[in-house]
Amino acid sequence: MVQNKRIIYIDILRILSIVAVIILHYTAGVLLSTNDFNTSSWWISNGFNSISRFAVPVFFMISGAMILRTKITSYREFYIKRVLPLVIPLLTWSLIYGLYNQYYSMRSQMNAYEFVIDFGYRLLTDGNYIHLWFLYAIIAIYITVPLISKFIKSCSERDLRYYLLLWFIVSIAYRFISDVVFRTTDQYINIPIMNIPFFMGFLGYFILGYYLFHYELPLKVKNKLYNLGIISFFLAPIATYFVSLRSGVLDEMFYGNYSITTFFMAVGLFIFFKENETRISDKVNHKIQKLISSISRASFSIYLIHLLVEMMLSGRTELEATFLETTLSLIVNIGIIFAISYITVKVLNLSKTATYILFGGRG
Repeated sequence: MVQNKRIIYIDILRILSIVAVIILHYTAGVLLSTNDFNTSSWWISNGFNSISRFAVPVFFMISGAMILRTKITSYREFYIKRVLPLVIPLLTWSLIYGLYNQYYSMRSQMNAYEFVIDFGYRLLTDGNYIHLWFLYAIIAIYITVPLISKFIKSCSERDLRYYLLLWFIVSIAYRFISDVVFRTTDQYINIPIMNIPFFMGFLGYFILGYYLFHYELPLKVKNKLYNLGIISFFLAPIATYFVSLRSGVLDEMFYGNYSITTFFMAVGLFIFFKENETRISDKVNHKIQKLISSISRASFSIYLIHLLVEMMLSGRTELEATFLETTLSLIVNIGIIFAISYITVKVLNLSKTATYILFGGRG
């Protein structure tokens, strides 16, 4: 373990995930603005976007690994320490993005009363800005944690494997089969017995993170998951090209958080860094570990602020750009967005009040 008692592979996964989120949002501009799937700009954007899809599942897995290992002695204490620090930045950043959208992007003439009514409705319905959905989802899960943690701690490893198997069948495999059937027959399939609420949604990734953090998988299973993860990184962009070509518009079948390729990318990546934690700790000096820790702690705050930074920069890859121009533009712009976001977070962290109001005390 590192000297500051942080878990270095969790920190690295957080950093990779927040960089991947920035890539997802930056490349969306090209992917949604053209249906010409044979340009260099589309292919590069599709490639980077596809291999970054692990980000959201890994964030949920990290949250599950960290929060479900803690002992909860009081509902009130848990809500104050864990839920409130998520609710406050949700309110703050919903307001910031709401004001930016209405009065800067849309040049709205809304008066204060109209804005408050509109903002309140958007706040309730997750309509203020695209990336804030994550806060709604993680708050919803955190609300269940005092009960879920008791359930988890009473389960044996075999019980958890059974839960995760059912969750995989319902949330990943069934969805994949449904998508394939729809794209080949234009018919939706609905098997009522597969609609099992406790085995659907991000809660599965949450519990999966806890399981992978606490238990060792057999070598054969790890190797299979590694291989499926590597295959998925290569398969996702190619599969996206072919399904989009068939649809005539961008088809996000392999972009979804529950797509089969996304699942194996996230699991493979999590296991890889867990297995190599000792090797990483031995090779990385203390200063680099401190930097990794600092960026990791800021990842949630970077998530909140990065789209505001991206909008202010307004740099986009041209659709007619060459392979090299697109690649350089993407790397440079993502690097700039990440750097400005991180530095801004650290400057704001100099004020405890700003840190609490903007980031729930994180950073």
